[in-house]
Amino acid sequence: MNIDRRSFLLHSLVGGSALLLSRLPAAAESGSTPLPAVPSGGPVDAETIYGKIRGVNSEGVLFFRGVPYGGPTEGAGRFLPPTKAASWAGVRDALVSGPRCAGGGAGVLNKGMVGQYFGGGRSTEEVIRQTESENCLVLNLLTPSLRGKRPVMVYIHGGGLTTQSGSLVLFAEKHVREQDVVLVGINHRLGVFGYSYWGGLSEKYAVGNVGQLDLVAALEWVRDNIASFGGDPSNVTIFGESGGGAKVSTLMAMPAAKGLFHKACIQSGSMLRAGDPGSATKGAQAILTKFGLSTVEDLQRIPAAELVKLSAGQGLGGAAGVGMVIDGHSLLRHPWDPDAPEASAEVPLLVGNDKDESTSMSLGKGELFTLDWAGLRATELKAGIPEDQVDALLTLYRQKFPKETPSNLYFRISTDRGARYNATKQAELKVTQGRAKVFKYYFQWNTPLFNGKLRAFHTADLPLIMRSVLYPESEQLSRALSGAWAAFARTGDPSQNGLAWPAFTTTERATMVFDVPQSQAVNDPDQDERLMLKDMPSHALL
Repeated sequence: MNIDRRSFLLHSLVGGSALLLSRLPAAAESGSTPLPAVPSGGPVDAETIYGKIRGVNSEGVLFFRGVPYGGPTEGAGRFLPPTKAASWAGVRDALVSGPRCAGGGAGVLNKGMVGQYFGGGRSTEEVIRQTESENCLVLNLLTPSLRGKRPVMVYIHGGGLTTQSGSLVLFAEKHVREQDVVLVGINHRLGVFGYSYWGGLSEKYAVGNVGQLDLVAALEWVRDNIASFGGDPSNVTIFGESGGGAKVSTLMAMPAAKGLFHKACIQSGSMLRAGDPGSATKGAQAILTKFGLSTVEDLQRIPAAELVKLSAGQGLGGAAGVGMVIDGHSLLRHPWDPDAPEASAEVPLLVGNDKDESTSMSLGKGELFTLDWAGLRATELKAGIPEDQVDALLTLYRQKFPKETPSNLYFRISTDRGARYNATKQAELKVTQGRAKVFKYYFQWNTPLFNGKLRAFHTADLPLIMRSVLYPESEQLSRALSGAWAAFARTGDPSQNGLAWPAFTTTERATMVFDVPQSQAVNDPDQDERLMLKDMPSHALL
């Protein structure tokens, strides 16, 4: 099963596949008791440059939800760069999450085993009820106090480029409290609203990647306001997994984002190349043709719900034209090809992936979970491994992992050729640039989800970083991950008490291997496999 770049962006776990997972039975073995997802407590007011907002103090963590950072993006603002938020008089309530992008969906926060995993056993019902709108430029913010100068961690959500929102931070109050950080989660335009390119059809829309520019606008809001929430505007870390990692990869190459963040974490989403304007224009033209329209302006009368269908390629054979593009304005080059971007040369990078990225994407492909050895060989040939190299490759993996089933080896190999290859390449390019440190990780804890079927699946590390823990055996692992990400945000070095994490180099290749019961740094883990596969990348993000 080869998951290419476009399929990843459109149907990643925190998007399309999560809908499948959410419909499976709940995790009976978890024994979890639903807890309220909505904080309750006394009101607290804070200042922004646009006006006062009112949040709540819940057990020592202040929650502000649905805070606007940009202006309207529907109507005349559709497909155009974001504008500043309008000021208001009096005190504006920030007690309920603002809308996610039209068509965004709740993703992993849906009911089911994966929803329980991401919520740490707490009910996600209230978050799922979040409204949807084209006008979605809002953020959620958690802080221990309005006073102080704490590191700021800005979560850029996944869901490919078409689904989800910044609501996951609402389950991260333990991370905020224990690590004494400010945490921000951003909603922004997605799918056809944020990642279609119209500049090839109208000069008015020459500036593309408006979903990315929404993120820039949110980071500008953080720069201008975060000091009023106990945060340090000169110490901002952006982090994201899956599609969020692709967004972070791209932000690191965008001139408009330069100086707005000071560290970056890319988790299972190392995107090296963006789309070309010619191909993107073909996708945009296909949308016009679908509706029988002649100009981009004509699209203004098409209801958002109709455009949402195109975000998933419905009716266009998958050619919805959704993706980052080198538009010559917001993005001048491929983000990470041929080298690391100059715009973020001084920004330290933490980058890595999970061991079994594609298990969660493959639940509709039952045959991949029941492979025998002959079936594994045939599947690897179909996935692009040359006939004259496949036997040597499988012999190596069987020798190194003698207890693994053929299916487990398939998922491991596909990850090594995809997400792990891309993360390693990104780390190597950054180290070669020589202007900031790089820290690499590999998450290999086999989760108990679906009786262990998903193993170390795509995004399995994310809720643990947020300190949202469903399975007690992963409590210590969660503390290590949360502490490492916060230490990196605080100082640019993820090392902490009990976890020495050396910087990555192209000689020692130190990698932090996260697992239960212990996590530790290993020099060049799985070196033999890396060398054998170095000329056999899948060019997939998973």
